[in-house]
Amino acid sequence: MPVRTRQRRAAPESAGLRQLGERVRQARIEAGLSQAQLGAPYYTRAHVSAIELGKIRPAMKSLEHIAGKLRKPLPYFLEDAVLEQGRRELDFDVDRVAALAARATAANAVVESDALLARDGLAPKHVARLRLARARSLTFLERAAEALADLEIAARVARQLEDAGLGRQIAFETAAATRGVGEYRRARELFTELLGSVERAAVPDQLLRMRIFQALGAVSNDLGEAQAAAGYLRSALQWANEIGDVAILVSIYHGLAMSYRAQGDLETATAFLQRALSGTEVANDLTSASVVHNMLAVVAAESGRSESAYQHADRAIALVRAAGPAAYVPHVLNTKAECAAKLGDWDTAARVATESLEVARRLGNEWALAAARVVLSQVMLHRGDVAEGEDQLSEAAAVYRATGARSELADVLMRLSRSAKDRGDIARAERYATLAFDATRSASAFVERR
Repeated sequence: MPVRTRQRRAAPESAGLRQLGERVRQARIEAGLSQAQLGAPYYTRAHVSAIELGKIRPAMKSLEHIAGKLRKPLPYFLEDAVLEQGRRELDFDVDRVAALAARATAANAVVESDALLARDGLAPKHVARLRLARARSLTFLERAAEALADLEIAARVARQLEDAGLGRQIAFETAAATRGVGEYRRARELFTELLGSVERAAVPDQLLRMRIFQALGAVSNDLGEAQAAAGYLRSALQWANEIGDVAILVSIYHGLAMSYRAQGDLETATAFLQRALSGTEVANDLTSASVVHNMLAVVAAESGRSESAYQHADRAIALVRAAGPAAYVPHVLNTKAECAAKLGDWDTAARVATESLEVARRLGNEWALAAARVVLSQVMLHRGDVAEGEDQLSEAAAVYRATGARSELADVLMRLSRSAKDRGDIARAERYATLAFDATRSASAFVERR
Protein backbone atom coordinates (compact mmCIF):
# COMPACT_ATOMS: atom_id res chain seq x y z
CA MET A 1 0.00 0.00 0.00
CA PRO A 2 1.49 3.41 -0.91
CA VAL A 3 2.70 5.73 1.83
CA ARG A 4 0.37 8.65 2.51
CA THR A 5 2.17 11.90 1.82
CA ARG A 6 -0.70 14.41 2.15
CA GLN A 7 0.46 17.35 4.24
CA ARG A 8 -1.65 18.69 7.06
CA ARG A 9 -1.83 22.43 7.61
CA ALA A 10 0.11 23.57 10.65
CA ALA A 11 -2.03 24.34 13.69
CA PRO A 12 -1.38 27.30 15.98
CA GLU A 13 1.04 26.27 18.68
CA SER A 14 -0.62 25.52 22.00
CA ALA A 15 0.16 23.87 25.32
CA GLY A 16 -2.39 21.15 24.57
CA LEU A 17 -0.81 20.15 21.25
CA ARG A 18 2.68 20.17 22.76
CA GLN A 19 1.46 17.96 25.58
CA LEU A 20 -0.20 15.55 23.15
CA GLY A 21 3.00 15.39 21.08
CA GLU A 22 5.12 14.71 24.15
CA ARG A 23 2.85 11.80 25.15
CA VAL A 24 3.15 10.32 21.66
CA ARG A 25 6.94 10.65 21.79
CA GLN A 26 7.24 9.06 25.24
CA ALA A 27 4.92 6.18 24.34
CA ARG A 28 6.84 5.57 21.08
CA ILE A 29 10.18 5.43 22.90
CA GLU A 30 8.72 3.07 25.51
CA ALA A 31 7.49 0.84 22.66
CA GLY A 32 10.94 0.90 21.02
CA LEU A 33 9.64 2.24 17.71
CA SER A 34 11.14 4.81 15.37
CA GLN A 35 9.00 7.62 13.97
CA ALA A 36 8.97 5.88 10.58
CA GLN A 37 7.90 2.57 12.13
CA LEU A 38 5.13 4.26 14.08
CA GLY A 39 3.76 5.97 10.99
CA ALA A 40 4.04 3.01 8.59
CA PRO A 41 2.31 2.09 6.41
CA TYR A 42 -0.01 5.14 6.18
CA TYR A 43 1.97 8.09 7.50
CA THR A 44 5.47 9.43 6.90
CA ARG A 45 8.18 9.92 9.50
CA ALA A 46 7.81 13.70 8.98
CA HIS A 47 4.12 13.53 9.81
CA VAL A 48 4.79 11.73 13.10
CA SER A 49 7.61 14.17 13.89
CA ALA A 50 5.28 17.13 13.37
CA ILE A 51 2.74 15.59 15.75
CA GLU A 52 5.40 15.00 18.43
CA LEU A 53 6.62 18.59 18.10
CA GLY A 54 3.08 19.96 18.47
CA LYS A 55 3.22 21.51 14.99
CA ILE A 56 0.03 19.96 13.64
CA ARG A 57 -3.27 18.75 15.05
CA PRO A 58 -3.60 15.05 14.02
CA ALA A 59 -6.80 13.89 12.42
CA MET A 60 -8.81 11.35 14.45
CA LYS A 61 -7.86 8.50 12.05
CA SER A 62 -4.18 9.37 12.43
CA LEU A 63 -4.45 9.40 16.22
CA GLU A 64 -6.36 6.11 16.23
CA HIS A 65 -3.57 4.53 14.14
CA ILE A 66 -0.89 5.80 16.55
CA ALA A 67 -2.82 4.66 19.65
CA GLY A 68 -3.28 1.18 18.14
CA LYS A 69 0.39 0.85 17.25
CA LEU A 70 1.44 1.94 20.75
CA ARG A 71 -1.25 -0.16 22.48
CA LYS A 72 -2.63 2.83 24.35
CA PRO A 73 -6.28 3.83 24.78
CA LEU A 74 -7.24 6.79 22.64
CA PRO A 75 -8.17 9.03 25.64
CA TYR A 76 -4.53 8.72 26.82
CA PHE A 77 -3.61 11.07 23.96
CA LEU A 78 -6.90 12.78 23.38
CA GLU A 79 -7.88 14.19 26.77
CA ASP A 80 -5.64 17.24 26.86
CA ALA A 81 -6.15 17.97 23.17
CA VAL A 82 -9.92 18.01 23.69
CA LEU A 83 -9.56 20.33 26.69
CA GLU A 84 -7.34 22.63 24.67
CA GLN A 85 -9.80 22.64 21.79
CA GLY A 86 -12.57 23.44 24.26
CA ARG A 87 -10.58 26.36 25.62
CA ARG A 88 -9.95 27.67 22.13
CA GLU A 89 -13.63 27.40 21.25
CA LEU A 90 -14.60 29.21 24.47
CA ASP A 91 -12.11 32.00 23.73
CA PHE A 92 -13.72 32.37 20.32
CA ASP A 93 -17.22 32.47 21.83
CA VAL A 94 -16.24 35.12 24.37
CA ASP A 95 -14.62 37.23 21.63
CA ARG A 96 -17.80 36.92 19.56
CA VAL A 97 -20.02 38.06 22.44
CA ALA A 98 -17.70 41.02 23.08
CA ALA A 99 -18.05 42.00 19.41
CA LEU A 100 -21.86 41.77 19.68
CA ALA A 101 -21.88 44.28 22.56
CA ALA A 102 -22.83 47.15 20.25
CA ARG A 103 -25.95 49.27 19.99
CA ALA A 104 -27.60 47.33 17.16
CA THR A 105 -26.82 43.82 18.48
CA ALA A 106 -27.01 44.43 22.23
CA ALA A 107 -30.02 42.18 22.78
CA ASN A 108 -28.23 39.23 21.12
CA ALA A 109 -25.14 39.89 23.24
CA VAL A 110 -27.15 39.64 26.45
CA VAL A 111 -28.73 36.32 25.40
CA GLU A 112 -25.40 34.80 24.35
CA SER A 113 -23.49 36.05 27.39
CA ASP A 114 -26.16 34.52 29.65
CA ALA A 115 -25.75 31.18 27.86
CA LEU A 116 -21.97 31.22 28.27
CA LEU A 117 -22.11 32.33 31.91
CA ALA A 118 -24.27 29.29 32.63
CA ARG A 119 -21.42 26.96 31.65
CA ASP A 120 -19.32 25.18 34.25
CA GLY A 121 -15.59 25.66 34.53
CA LEU A 122 -15.26 29.18 33.13
CA ALA A 123 -11.89 30.82 33.70
CA PRO A 124 -12.03 34.01 35.83
CA LYS A 125 -11.02 36.16 32.85
CA HIS A 126 -13.85 34.68 30.79
CA VAL A 127 -16.28 35.59 33.57
CA ALA A 128 -14.99 39.16 33.75
CA ARG A 129 -15.12 39.68 29.98
CA LEU A 130 -18.61 38.20 29.67
CA ARG A 131 -19.91 40.34 32.53
CA LEU A 132 -18.31 43.37 30.87
CA ALA A 133 -19.92 42.61 27.49
CA ARG A 134 -23.29 41.94 29.13
CA ALA A 135 -23.12 45.21 31.06
CA ARG A 136 -22.20 47.25 27.99
CA SER A 137 -25.14 45.71 26.14
CA LEU A 138 -27.55 46.36 29.02
CA THR A 139 -26.51 50.01 29.05
CA PHE A 140 -27.30 50.26 25.34
CA LEU A 141 -30.68 48.67 26.09
CA GLU A 142 -31.32 51.27 28.83
CA ARG A 143 -31.05 48.74 31.62
CA ALA A 144 -28.10 50.47 33.22
CA ALA A 145 -29.08 49.58 36.79
CA GLU A 146 -28.73 45.89 35.88
CA ALA A 147 -25.45 46.65 34.13
CA LEU A 148 -23.95 48.03 37.34
CA ALA A 149 -24.51 44.69 39.09
CA ASP A 150 -22.58 42.86 36.35
CA LEU A 151 -19.80 45.43 36.45
CA GLU A 152 -19.36 45.04 40.20
CA ILE A 153 -18.69 41.31 39.66
CA ALA A 154 -16.37 41.98 36.70
CA ALA A 155 -14.38 44.56 38.68
CA ARG A 156 -13.90 42.16 41.59
CA VAL A 157 -12.58 39.45 39.25
CA ALA A 158 -10.28 41.90 37.44
CA ARG A 159 -8.76 42.95 40.77
CA GLN A 160 -8.11 39.30 41.65
CA LEU A 161 -6.44 38.80 38.27
CA GLU A 162 -4.43 42.02 38.74
CA ASP A 163 -5.35 42.89 35.14
CA ALA A 164 -5.09 46.70 34.99
CA GLY A 165 -6.14 46.95 31.34
CA LEU A 166 -9.31 44.94 31.90
CA GLY A 167 -9.95 46.94 35.06
CA ARG A 168 -9.86 50.21 33.12
CA GLN A 169 -12.34 48.88 30.54
CA ILE A 170 -14.67 47.90 33.37
CA ALA A 171 -14.24 51.31 34.99
CA PHE A 172 -15.23 53.00 31.71
CA GLU A 173 -18.41 50.94 31.41
CA THR A 174 -19.20 51.58 35.09
CA ALA A 175 -19.05 55.31 34.44
CA ALA A 176 -21.20 54.88 31.32
CA ALA A 177 -23.80 52.86 33.24
CA THR A 178 -23.79 55.47 36.02
CA ARG A 179 -24.60 58.04 33.36
CA GLY A 180 -27.29 55.68 32.09
CA VAL A 181 -29.14 55.78 35.43
CA GLY A 182 -29.08 59.57 35.37
CA GLU A 183 -26.29 60.12 37.92
CA TYR A 184 -24.50 62.57 35.63
CA ARG A 185 -22.24 64.27 38.17
CA ARG A 186 -21.09 60.96 39.62
CA ALA A 187 -20.49 59.68 36.08
CA ARG A 188 -18.29 62.69 35.35
CA GLU A 189 -16.29 62.03 38.52
CA LEU A 190 -15.74 58.41 37.46
CA PHE A 191 -14.69 59.35 33.93
CA THR A 192 -12.29 61.98 35.31
CA GLU A 193 -10.73 59.48 37.73
CA LEU A 194 -10.30 56.99 34.90
CA LEU A 195 -8.67 59.62 32.68
CA GLY A 196 -6.09 60.22 35.41
CA SER A 197 -5.43 56.48 35.65
CA VAL A 198 -4.94 56.18 31.88
CA GLU A 199 -2.56 59.13 31.74
CA ARG A 200 -0.49 57.76 34.63
CA ALA A 201 -0.03 54.38 32.91
CA ALA A 202 3.44 53.55 31.58
CA VAL A 203 1.96 53.18 28.10
CA PRO A 204 -1.28 55.20 27.96
CA ASP A 205 -4.15 53.60 26.04
CA GLN A 206 -4.82 56.36 23.53
CA LEU A 207 -8.03 54.79 22.20
CA LEU A 208 -9.49 54.60 25.71
CA ARG A 209 -8.28 58.14 26.40
CA MET A 210 -10.16 59.37 23.34
CA ARG A 211 -13.31 57.51 24.39
CA ILE A 212 -13.11 59.11 27.85
CA PHE A 213 -12.90 62.61 26.33
CA GLN A 214 -15.92 61.79 24.17
CA ALA A 215 -17.82 60.50 27.21
CA LEU A 216 -16.89 63.57 29.28
CA GLY A 217 -18.26 65.70 26.46
CA ALA A 218 -21.50 63.71 26.44
CA VAL A 219 -22.00 63.92 30.20
CA SER A 220 -21.19 67.65 30.16
CA ASN A 221 -24.00 68.05 27.64
CA ASP A 222 -26.24 66.12 30.06
CA LEU A 223 -25.35 68.63 32.75
CA GLY A 224 -26.09 71.60 30.51
CA GLU A 225 -22.43 72.65 30.33
CA ALA A 226 -22.27 73.15 26.58
CA GLN A 227 -18.94 74.97 26.36
CA ALA A 228 -17.16 72.38 28.53
CA ALA A 229 -18.71 69.66 26.38
CA ALA A 230 -17.37 71.25 23.20
CA GLY A 231 -13.88 71.44 24.71
CA TYR A 232 -13.81 67.76 25.63
CA LEU A 233 -15.27 66.72 22.29
CA ARG A 234 -12.79 68.74 20.26
CA SER A 235 -9.95 67.07 22.18
CA ALA A 236 -11.50 63.70 21.38
CA LEU A 237 -11.88 64.72 17.73
CA GLN A 238 -8.13 65.31 17.35
CA TRP A 239 -7.36 61.74 18.42
CA ALA A 240 -10.29 60.26 16.51
CA ASN A 241 -9.09 61.79 13.24
CA GLU A 242 -5.69 60.18 13.76
CA ILE A 243 -7.10 56.78 14.69
CA GLY A 244 -9.82 56.83 12.02
CA ASP A 245 -12.52 55.09 14.10
CA VAL A 246 -15.73 55.97 12.23
CA ALA A 247 -18.07 54.95 15.08
CA ILE A 248 -16.26 57.23 17.53
CA LEU A 249 -16.25 60.07 14.99
CA VAL A 250 -20.02 59.75 14.62
CA SER A 251 -20.46 59.96 18.41
CA ILE A 252 -18.19 63.00 18.62
CA TYR A 253 -19.95 64.85 15.80
CA HIS A 254 -23.28 64.05 17.44
CA GLY A 255 -22.05 65.39 20.78
CA LEU A 256 -20.69 68.57 19.18
CA ALA A 257 -24.04 69.09 17.49
CA MET A 258 -25.76 68.86 20.88
CA SER A 259 -23.29 71.35 22.33
CA TYR A 260 -23.80 73.93 19.59
CA ARG A 261 -27.55 73.42 19.68
CA ALA A 262 -27.52 74.18 23.41
CA GLN A 263 -25.60 77.39 22.64
CA GLY A 264 -28.24 78.39 20.11
CA ASP A 265 -26.08 77.81 17.02
CA LEU A 266 -28.44 75.56 15.08
CA GLU A 267 -26.58 76.02 11.79
CA THR A 268 -23.32 74.63 13.18
CA ALA A 269 -25.24 71.88 14.97
CA THR A 270 -26.80 70.83 11.66
CA ALA A 271 -23.39 70.82 9.95
CA PHE A 272 -21.97 68.43 12.56
CA LEU A 273 -25.03 66.21 12.27
CA GLN A 274 -24.56 65.99 8.51
CA ARG A 275 -20.96 64.87 9.13
CA ALA A 276 -22.23 62.27 11.58
CA LEU A 277 -24.80 61.06 9.06
CA SER A 278 -22.08 60.64 6.43
CA GLY A 279 -20.11 58.56 8.94
CA THR A 280 -23.04 56.23 9.55
CA GLU A 281 -23.35 55.71 5.79
CA VAL A 282 -19.65 54.80 5.55
CA ALA A 283 -20.02 52.32 8.42
CA ASN A 284 -23.44 51.12 7.19
CA ASP A 285 -24.67 51.59 10.76
CA LEU A 286 -28.44 51.93 10.51
CA THR A 287 -28.98 52.21 14.27
CA SER A 288 -26.57 55.12 14.62
CA ALA A 289 -28.14 56.70 11.53
CA SER A 290 -31.51 56.59 13.30
CA VAL A 291 -30.02 58.46 16.27
CA VAL A 292 -28.59 61.16 13.99
CA HIS A 293 -31.87 61.56 12.05
CA ASN A 294 -33.59 61.80 15.43
CA MET A 295 -31.42 64.75 16.40
CA LEU A 296 -31.79 66.36 12.98
CA ALA A 297 -35.55 66.24 13.51
CA VAL A 298 -35.22 68.15 16.79
CA VAL A 299 -32.96 70.82 15.29
CA ALA A 300 -35.25 71.23 12.27
CA ALA A 301 -38.28 71.64 14.54
CA GLU A 302 -36.48 74.28 16.60
CA SER A 303 -35.66 76.09 13.34
CA GLY A 304 -39.34 76.02 12.39
CA ARG A 305 -38.77 73.69 9.42
CA SER A 306 -41.73 71.38 9.93
CA GLU A 307 -41.41 69.36 6.70
CA SER A 308 -37.72 68.62 7.35
CA ALA A 309 -38.44 67.78 11.00
CA TYR A 310 -41.07 65.20 10.08
CA GLN A 311 -38.93 63.74 7.30
CA HIS A 312 -36.01 63.15 9.69
CA ALA A 313 -38.29 61.86 12.44
CA ASP A 314 -40.00 59.41 10.10
CA ARG A 315 -36.63 58.25 8.78
CA ALA A 316 -35.39 57.66 12.34
CA ILE A 317 -38.50 55.63 13.15
CA ALA A 318 -38.19 53.52 10.00
CA LEU A 319 -34.49 52.82 10.59
CA VAL A 320 -34.80 51.83 14.23
CA ARG A 321 -37.76 49.58 13.44
CA ALA A 322 -35.67 47.89 10.77
CA ALA A 323 -32.32 47.70 12.58
CA GLY A 324 -33.27 47.80 16.25
CA PRO A 325 -32.90 47.65 19.11
CA ALA A 326 -36.61 47.58 19.86
CA ALA A 327 -36.05 49.57 23.06
CA TYR A 328 -35.29 52.65 20.93
CA VAL A 329 -38.62 52.63 19.06
CA PRO A 330 -40.62 54.57 21.68
CA HIS A 331 -37.80 57.09 22.00
CA VAL A 332 -37.83 58.03 18.33
CA LEU A 333 -41.62 58.18 18.47
CA ASN A 334 -41.31 60.55 21.43
CA THR A 335 -38.96 62.77 19.44
CA LYS A 336 -41.50 63.05 16.61
CA ALA A 337 -44.19 63.86 19.17
CA GLU A 338 -41.96 66.52 20.78
CA CYS A 339 -41.24 68.02 17.35
CA ALA A 340 -44.96 68.18 16.65
CA ALA A 341 -45.53 69.93 19.98
CA LYS A 342 -42.80 72.48 19.20
CA LEU A 343 -44.43 73.13 15.82
CA GLY A 344 -47.90 73.46 17.36
CA ASP A 345 -49.18 70.35 15.57
CA TRP A 346 -51.08 69.12 18.61
CA ASP A 347 -53.08 66.38 16.90
CA THR A 348 -49.89 64.72 15.62
CA ALA A 349 -48.21 65.18 19.01
CA ALA A 350 -51.11 63.46 20.77
CA ARG A 351 -51.35 60.59 18.27
CA VAL A 352 -47.62 59.79 18.19
CA ALA A 353 -47.13 60.20 21.96
CA THR A 354 -50.03 57.81 22.56
CA GLU A 355 -48.45 55.27 20.21
CA SER A 356 -45.12 55.68 22.04
CA LEU A 357 -46.89 55.17 25.38
CA GLU A 358 -48.35 51.88 24.17
CA VAL A 359 -45.06 50.62 22.73
CA ALA A 360 -43.11 51.62 25.84
CA ARG A 361 -45.63 49.92 28.11
CA ARG A 362 -45.41 46.73 26.02
CA LEU A 363 -41.60 46.77 26.16
CA GLY A 364 -41.47 47.69 29.84
CA ASN A 365 -39.37 50.77 28.98
CA GLU A 366 -40.08 53.06 31.93
CA TRP A 367 -38.00 56.02 30.75
CA ALA A 368 -39.66 56.11 27.34
CA LEU A 369 -43.03 55.76 29.06
CA ALA A 370 -42.25 58.78 31.24
CA ALA A 371 -41.07 60.84 28.24
CA ALA A 372 -44.29 60.04 26.37
CA ARG A 373 -46.30 61.23 29.38
CA VAL A 374 -44.37 64.52 29.33
CA VAL A 375 -45.39 65.13 25.69
CA LEU A 376 -49.00 64.16 26.43
CA SER A 377 -48.99 66.61 29.33
CA GLN A 378 -48.12 69.40 26.91
CA VAL A 379 -51.05 68.43 24.70
CA MET A 380 -53.45 68.29 27.67
CA LEU A 381 -52.30 71.63 29.08
CA HIS A 382 -52.58 73.26 25.65
CA ARG A 383 -56.14 71.97 25.33
CA GLY A 384 -57.01 73.31 28.76
CA ASP A 385 -57.25 69.94 30.51
CA VAL A 386 -55.01 71.02 33.38
CA ALA A 387 -55.86 68.18 35.76
CA GLU A 388 -55.03 65.48 33.19
CA GLY A 389 -51.88 67.33 32.12
CA GLU A 390 -50.59 67.54 35.68
CA ASP A 391 -51.51 63.89 36.28
CA GLN A 392 -49.34 62.90 33.32
CA LEU A 393 -46.45 64.95 34.73
CA SER A 394 -46.89 63.41 38.17
CA GLU A 395 -46.74 59.91 36.64
CA ALA A 396 -43.54 60.85 34.79
CA ALA A 397 -42.04 62.32 37.96
CA ALA A 398 -42.71 59.07 39.83
CA VAL A 399 -40.77 57.10 37.20
CA TYR A 400 -37.81 59.48 37.22
CA ARG A 401 -37.77 59.56 41.02
CA ALA A 402 -37.79 55.74 41.20
CA THR A 403 -34.99 55.36 38.64
CA GLY A 404 -32.81 58.09 40.14
CA ALA A 405 -32.96 60.28 37.00
CA ARG A 406 -32.57 63.55 38.86
CA SER A 407 -32.14 65.85 35.86
CA GLU A 408 -35.30 64.54 34.20
CA LEU A 409 -37.12 64.70 37.53
CA ALA A 410 -36.13 68.36 37.93
CA ASP A 411 -37.42 69.17 34.45
CA VAL A 412 -40.82 67.59 35.18
CA LEU A 413 -41.08 69.30 38.57
CA MET A 414 -40.41 72.67 36.96
CA ARG A 415 -43.16 71.96 34.42
CA LEU A 416 -45.51 71.25 37.32
CA SER A 417 -44.38 74.47 38.98
CA ARG A 418 -45.15 76.52 35.88
CA SER A 419 -48.55 74.88 35.49
CA ALA A 420 -49.44 75.61 39.11
CA LYS A 421 -48.31 79.22 38.70
CA ASP A 422 -50.42 79.62 35.52
CA ARG A 423 -53.55 78.58 37.43
CA GLY A 424 -52.71 80.90 40.32
CA ASP A 425 -51.59 78.32 42.90
CA ILE A 426 -48.41 80.15 43.94
CA ALA A 427 -47.81 78.04 47.06
CA ARG A 428 -47.81 74.78 45.04
CA ALA A 429 -45.68 76.39 42.34
CA GLU A 430 -43.05 77.36 44.91
CA ARG A 431 -43.11 73.90 46.45
CA TYR A 432 -42.47 72.22 43.10
CA ALA A 433 -39.71 74.73 42.31
CA THR A 434 -38.06 74.03 45.66
CA LEU A 435 -38.17 70.27 45.02
CA ALA A 436 -36.50 70.80 41.64
CA PHE A 437 -33.90 73.27 42.91
CA ASP A 438 -31.08 70.86 43.77
CA ALA A 439 -31.50 68.62 40.74
CA THR A 440 -29.62 69.21 37.51
CA ARG A 441 -31.96 70.29 34.80
CA SER A 442 -31.81 68.71 31.33
CA ALA A 443 -34.23 68.27 28.45
CA SER A 444 -36.15 65.04 28.25
CA ALA A 445 -35.65 64.15 24.58
CA PHE A 446 -34.02 60.78 23.93
CA VAL A 447 -31.49 62.29 21.57
CA GLU A 448 -30.09 64.45 24.36
CA ARG A 449 -29.21 61.49 26.53
CA ARG A 450 -27.29 59.43 23.96
